[in-house]
Order: sequence, then structure tokens, then C-alpha cells
Amino acid sequence: MVPLVRLHLEQYAGKDRLFVSRDGTPLWGNTLYQAFVRARKKVGLDDLTFHDLRHTGQTLAAQTGATLADLMQRLGHSSMAAARRHLHAVDGRDREIASLSETRRGR
Repeated sequence: MVPLVRLHLEQYAGKDRLFVSRDGTPLWGNTLYQAFVRARKKVGLDDLTFHDLRHTGQTLAAQTGATLADLMQRLGHSSMAAARRHLHAVDGRDREIASLSETRRGR
């Protein structure tokens, strides 16, 4: 995924925007949303929403060890409750963490 994002940034993104029109000007209205709808339909994910992408990004951040404060800052959450929704991804990792701790202590 990272190589594709880098390619997009190098070849298609604008100076101040990630997505721009072919002539480099800002996109009009719901142009990006329309492209998203066509793309999700093409791959058979008609029910996928922009919010799903946002949630996935936060979940991946939580899995890498992002703190609650990190998650809040990433999406501009003003309450801990909103950010906590994404921490469910790390629930149950206690066993994995304990195993790693024991391995490091030579057990």
C-alpha cells in the first residue's frame, strides 16, 4: 500500500491537497465521493463508507501502539469515549504482551 501512496503523492497530488483535478485545481463538490462510489462498486464493496476507512486507519494506529492521546489527536476527537472505540482492536493483547515479556526475561 505504501508504494501506491508514494506514487500518488509524486504523480497526482497537489502542493496543498492530496486529491486535485487533472489541471491541479481543487476538486469540485462531491467529485472525490463519486470516484469513491465507483471504485467501491467496481471491487464489490458497495457498503463501504468513508467512515469505515477512517475507522480502519484508527484501528491500525491503535494496533501499532498509539496511545489514547495519539488517537484523539489524529482525528480531532475531543472526548476519550470517541477515541476509545478504536482501541477494541488491541483488546486481548494482554496474553501476547505477557508472552513477549516472558521471552525477554528468558522464561
